[in-house]
Amino acid sequence: MTKYQKAIVIGRYQIYHKGHEQLTNRALEIADEVLVIVGSSFQSRNIRNPFKWTERAAMITATLPESDQARLRFLPVRDYYDDTLWNADVRRQVGACVSDADRVALVGFKKDESTYYLDNFPDWSMVEIESELDIDATALRNQLFAAESAGTALANIASRISMPVREFLNDWSNSPEYTILKAEYAKIDQENQVYAGIPWDVISTTVDAVVTYNDHVLLGKRKYYPGKGLWAIPGGFLEKRESLLQGAIRELKEETSLNVPDASLRDCLQHVKVFSHPRRSCRGRVITHAHHFALATPWPDKTWPEIKAADDLESVAWVPITQLPALEEALFEDHFAILCNFLSFQAN
Repeated sequence: MTKYQKAIVIGRYQIYHKGHEQLTNRALEIADEVLVIVGSSFQSRNIRNPFKWTERAAMITATLPESDQARLRFLPVRDYYDDTLWNADVRRQVGACVSDADRVALVGFKKDESTYYLDNFPDWSMVEIESELDIDATALRNQLFAAESAGTALANIASRISMPVREFLNDWSNSPEYTILKAEYAKIDQENQVYAGIPWDVISTTVDAVVTYNDHVLLGKRKYYPGKGLWAIPGGFLEKRESLLQGAIRELKEETSLNVPDASLRDCLQHVKVFSHPRRSCRGRVITHAHHFALATPWPDKTWPEIKAADDLESVAWVPITQLPALEEALFEDHFAILCNFLSFQAN
């Protein structure tokens, strides 16, 4: 058997199931140390990403004896919604753990198009495993949130997860986070039923307004599910008879009551960028066109532009751009990545 100094496994582990365990165990068999890349880290909780990376690490660790636990090292990687940035972060974190003399293996199971990332690291030896287990973490999460009770859900998925994971989920189901995500799942499921049969491109175009002034950005706290209580860039769905710019300005005004003339906003428009990653939203295939409006400083009357929460927001605020890294886990869906893209601040 080929022996490696380091073996790498990559996953989101939302929920950690027996298919994941096969990868981890194989990596432990062939290497001295296993580097576990935990994807979708540092993100606000949602029905696709219900667990923090530390909670997923706890699930993984709990399934192993102490001797193997000591051989794991967890490397959390955020979602960049950009393969180039994501690949670079993975390489950077692995590089900090690996010496030039180390033999490195990437252990993976190429199940479908979702595991294309395994081909992005050709300089690591690929150890591909075959599995007879057909387990879909999305289906497990759906059962967890759709069942009438957590007990029923855990009974239904018991054969696909180990007992330590089941015990973790049983404890977690008593948390406020579980209650919130069940409500969010119900809301999204209800909306999906309403729009069933309608072509996705009719309902999936949104517009967002990134408004900056005096090294601050305008954000709103969402009033309703999905994302209730999370900070977000003002925006919403495009209406039938408006341009992208018209829609962005309309949504901005409806949600924040920003007291700036439309003509001034059009003059302040700096960039428009499309964000189209297929998994950027739990609501389905949602493509957004984000507009960056950089308001001139100082403001004509030397005060801050007036704002007031309205429509779908419970509050609005001018947030210092320097504070955005600390807000990463409190931002809706991929809005942290959008803000990083426009404002070029350094993530923690």
